[in-house]
Amino acid sequence: MIESEVAPPSPETRWSWPPLFGLLEIQFGAAVGFLQTAVPYWLARDGMPLAQIGLLSGTAFSPHAWKLLWVPLIDLGPWRRIWYGVGTLLTALFLLACAFLDEPAQHLGLYTLLLTGLQATASTAHAALNGLMATTTRTEDKGRTGGWQMAGNVGATSMLGALCIWLASVSSRQTVGLVMAGLVLASGAGIFWITERPGARASPGPLLRAAWERVKGIVSDLLRTAFSRDGLVMLVLCLMPVSCGALTNLFSAMAGDYQVSQHVVELVNGLGMGVTGALGSLLGGWLSDRMNRKLNYALMGGATGLCAFAMAAAPLTPSTYVWGTLAYSFANGAAFAAFAGMVLDMVSEGAAVTTKYTLFVAASNLSISYVTALDGQASGFRDLGVRASIAFDGLITFAGILGVGLIFLLFLHRKPRPTAV
Repeated sequence: MIESEVAPPSPETRWSWPPLFGLLEIQFGAAVGFLQTAVPYWLARDGMPLAQIGLLSGTAFSPHAWKLLWVPLIDLGPWRRIWYGVGTLLTALFLLACAFLDEPAQHLGLYTLLLTGLQATASTAHAALNGLMATTTRTEDKGRTGGWQMAGNVGATSMLGALCIWLASVSSRQTVGLVMAGLVLASGAGIFWITERPGARASPGPLLRAAWERVKGIVSDLLRTAFSRDGLVMLVLCLMPVSCGALTNLFSAMAGDYQVSQHVVELVNGLGMGVTGALGSLLGGWLSDRMNRKLNYALMGGATGLCAFAMAAAPLTPSTYVWGTLAYSFANGAAFAAFAGMVLDMVSEGAAVTTKYTLFVAASNLSISYVTALDGQASGFRDLGVRASIAFDGLITFAGILGVGLIFLLFLHRKPRPTAV
């Protein structure tokens, strides 16, 4: 039978350096930034309505939710480092394919398929990295590790998304593909600095029997966690729109409504949101080691919703666009880091580390996808346009927080009684 998910650490165990996960997250940020910032901006400039852009974005981002169908293979084998490397290579190839497609607005079916493939490969490498993060970092570093990973995530997403827009304006979209692919491969080389401990020790016997025992261990660990009291609470938190940050997928498409120039879009959605999101992530990671992580996640979600309300109430001017997107990005970065620390604390042991982390991430990304689509559709409410989308984002965020609070008060506030021995 399988004795453990990984060999127990020895005094000579080489733990991973938390900031390294910020570098390794660049491949994920490049793929998400391309779809989150560059694609909506280009399609809006080509005359596509915001509602259709929101639908395309929600569809292409969906693999972040249903990757749970294949991620258990990462726990089964081979090494997580290999899964990360292969996923990163495929991410680079999909970026090239998306960038070299001529007239994407005229080939939306194929374009959506390529964008969906891009997110599928990037999220698979991201899942492998999450497993490495959970198993190769010290317990006392979990919050800091989550903060650095999310700093790399939101920082690279914003900066590289804006870099795509700038490169396309001074050169071509083909140049965008070449540069993004190069950055993805260069940053992914950092995986060689991760030392992964030996995997589970299987009992002697036929290969198929050992593999079956491994599968049973993964399924048992996954079900035990998912249906535990804490696991159910976590799933509710992830599925509810507590802190989706869905507006970051649509901000670049709103530039015309705020009379914002391309230069401002590049600066705000790139350097501005990259810096504020990274700083927010580091703050969220720091807080997650000093207070209840679920409460921290809900509080940061509330801060994100307040930023949306403030932006919706303000006039449609370039200055509103600047401070609104930056404030929203900061709060959302803190919420994402709180989420990472919260999940890492739960899934670091067992046979299904990667699968368990992915289960909660998939649930969270499912909420991000449906809120992105709903935010886009809300723009048609009484012809209010972007103001309705932004206000709706704040409303659904606080509705999610209220829903989680009610569920906790009604069903989960009592601690389970100890079982008699």
